[in-house]
Amino acid sequence: MAGALGLDLASKRKRTRSDYVYHEDYRSRWNDNDMFHHLNNPIYGVLIDSIINSYLIQKTGYSTSGSPHIGLVGSSYCDYFGSAHYPGMLNIGLRVVKLGKSSVMYEVGVFQEGEDQVKAVGGFIQIWVERKSNKPTSEGIPAHVRRQLEPLLKGSEQDPSLQSKL
Repeated sequence: MAGALGLDLASKRKRTRSDYVYHEDYRSRWNDNDMFHHLNNPIYGVLIDSIINSYLIQKTGYSTSGSPHIGLVGSSYCDYFGSAHYPGMLNIGLRVVKLGKSSVMYEVGVFQEGEDQVKAVGGFIQIWVERKSNKPTSEGIPAHVRRQLEPLLKGSEQDPSLQSKL
């Protein structure tokens, strides 16, 4: 399929910044490094979670403390292709792979400033539920959130192999 961004490791390894619709920069910190002077693996998870929640808060009006619906992580992953490091700036890219009725599959790419190779590709599947019951609603993803997630769909949203993922 033309334009599709595959979810296999070989395809992820070829990701470029332009494969992601929304971007944020992150300045690495001394304590982000491990003893080998590489970004510590848990930091990638923090970056993935941070850009997704930053987008939700800034672009959809989502409130982590006041919204009647919450997005719970049902599954997460991170594949590593190179080492990011301190000191330096990281560029974090976000796209939506698939929107289901009550779930959304996100993908995040991590790039070191001044380098073209993607350092890591990760993401998670988020299931939207009612805050009080932790159960999906008949509405699914709230309409105002869905409207702001749709522009992030890029590359593999039409891939039939994704139908079983959500």
